[in-house]
Amino acid sequence: MNKSQKVNVPQTAKGHRPSFFDDPVNDKIISMITSIVTEVWVNRERLDTIETIMEEKGLCLNEEIENYKPSQKTLEKRENMRQELLDRIFYIFQEEVEDTARGDTKEMYETAVNISSNAN
Repeated sequence: MNKSQKVNVPQTAKGHRPSFFDDPVNDKIISMITSIVTEVWVNRERLDTIETIMEEKGLCLNEEIENYKPSQKTLEKRENMRQELLDRIFYIFQEEVEDTARGDTKEMYETAVNISSNAN
């Protein structure tokens, strides 16, 4: 394949997700919580890196951080970042909407899984 050819790879799995609880809402809530925890951990780890580097370099910016006033451009950037975060957290619901729009059903997903597991 040369550089001019672009392969379109779907970013989401097709079909319904397996369920672990009797009520599918519980699966969705667990998925959302997992997304939130992942986001919090990534941010905490990054902040720890910044604080460690600052301390190693003898920088103390606590007062500057507390008094910082973001520009309009920064506020817009943060709003975009916030929306991206919400999109990741609520992805499970968007995926369900897309499945419904395609006409996918849980039965179709289970049939595909059964066919592929019996193909061996």
